[in-house]
Amino acid sequence: MPSSGLRPTAVNPVPPSDRADGEAVSDYDRFDFRALWRGRDRVTEVERAILGRALARMRVDRVLEVGTGFGRLLPEIEAVAPEVVACDFDREALARLPPPGSDRTRRWRIAANLYHLPYRDGAFSAASLIRVYHHLDSPARALAEVSRVLCPGGRLLLSYAPRPSVGTLVQDVSRALTRPDATRFRSVTFGRGRRALPTRPFPVYVDGRSAFGRLATAAGFRPVAEWANGFEEFAVVRRLPAGFFLRLGSACAAAPGFPQRFVLLERDEGTRRGSARLPVEFLACPRCGADMAGVPDQAAELCAACAWRGERSDGVLDLRYLPPSATRWGVAPR
Repeated sequence: MPSSGLRPTAVNPVPPSDRADGEAVSDYDRFDFRALWRGRDRVTEVERAILGRALARMRVDRVLEVGTGFGRLLPEIEAVAPEVVACDFDREALARLPPPGSDRTRRWRIAANLYHLPYRDGAFSAASLIRVYHHLDSPARALAEVSRVLCPGGRLLLSYAPRPSVGTLVQDVSRALTRPDATRFRSVTFGRGRRALPTRPFPVYVDGRSAFGRLATAAGFRPVAEWANGFEEFAVVRRLPAGFFLRLGSACAAAPGFPQRFVLLERDEGTRRGSARLPVEFLACPRCGADMAGVPDQAAELCAACAWRGERSDGVLDLRYLPPSATRWGVAPR
């Protein structure tokens, strides 16, 4: 077993809803995200514009990007923030990012499990969680963890897939037309509770807007702003300028039907004690929570409190931790 405590990737594992424990992590190490995003430049344009508007309403002293992937949106953050932590479970993706090249910006790449972030309480003034939430098996736990590492008044930009929407209706119609046994069809648009889309190899979940709001409130967040988007994904309108989709989503932010929503959330200062002043040293053991000395480019990989060990290679500090009962699920080797 590697020193970081990771277990082998599961191929076509039991769905999270059918497992006894509550932690399943999607491992994208063998998934080609660059191929997935080819031809979707308009989508990236729109999402960069939304991110830019949100960053203008954030305190960007130290920003955490959870789910960096191949760095599709990272330049937008690094252009304005003096300190940026690019964080992803996929260590290899972080290692392939362009090396930090700005003297005025401290940029770190840290591999981590979202459910066990290796950061001290109140370590960041802002965070982003874009195109991650809809893959989460335990969104309440993830939101609570991001809330923990934000300072009082810190803000989080998050995107999620709501239902009902045009996107879920398209899914329902497509499945109804292609499934030979209509009696086993279950709508993802209507009904109660969270729904999982029939996607492979990773799950995609859709939530009702009110259900998402309750989870955010329970994690200590309050909404500050909202943008609706997602129609730029459809080929029939994709050639329209990004500004059109941005204006549409801003003007109709409260309207239902959009396939995706961006929400700017603020950690309520009354929900948890803490200081708005960021700690200089901000790493913590993801296993026991004890402080780890130093910042990422000079920190020790060994926790003095519990002897848990991370790794450092190719410019990435690997602090991924999974409990023994947790499951990594991904795709078969190529």
